[in-house]
Amino acid sequence: MGSISDQELLGLIRKSIDPDSIAAKDSRITRRRLEEFFGHLNSIIKTGPGLVKDKVGKPFSGGHVLVYTDGASRGNPGKAGIGVVICDKEQNVLEEISEYIGETTNNVAEYRALISGLEGVRKYHPKELEMFSDSELLVKQINGQYKVRSPSILPLYKEAKRLAETLPKWKIRDIPREENPLADALANKAIDEHCGCP
Repeated sequence: MGSISDQELLGLIRKSIDPDSIAAKDSRITRRRLEEFFGHLNSIIKTGPGLVKDKVGKPFSGGHVLVYTDGASRGNPGKAGIGVVICDKEQNVLEEISEYIGETTNNVAEYRALISGLEGVRKYHPKELEMFSDSELLVKQINGQYKVRSPSILPLYKEAKRLAETLPKWKIRDIPREENPLADALANKAIDEHCGCP
């Protein structure tokens, strides 16, 4: 049997941790802060130590760009937020977006996150764009595998496709939630900050 990868090991550690018991040791530690922490660790494991920048906004133009998106809704429909992480191909973070979008469904939030990501990458003039979402429904709709039946989703779908088609080369694929922790944390952070949650 082969050895476990660093990324698999990190995922197991993340699932084994009890956030409440850690928070009891230090009140500054919240569930969202832990998600952000594991998101940064995951990026470091993917790219190697020292490649992930602490500060966003590194100068970049015209290459291969990665976009991770996530939408969150508490109540579905309920208070919702979006999270977007824009990286270069070495996973250096170029930009993070965390925005509260009001009360809506999870699927609408997922599409709003994708649209925000597509709008956000334009200033980097990517020659190639790879997008990642943990919403299988969204990815299969964008890729034409599923039809869009919801009247509330259809205009968002059309806008996302329109923005994507303005780019020279793009693709989107779904990933497990465990591989999208930073975008997830940013989406939930937006809701927490709006609600005044710790």
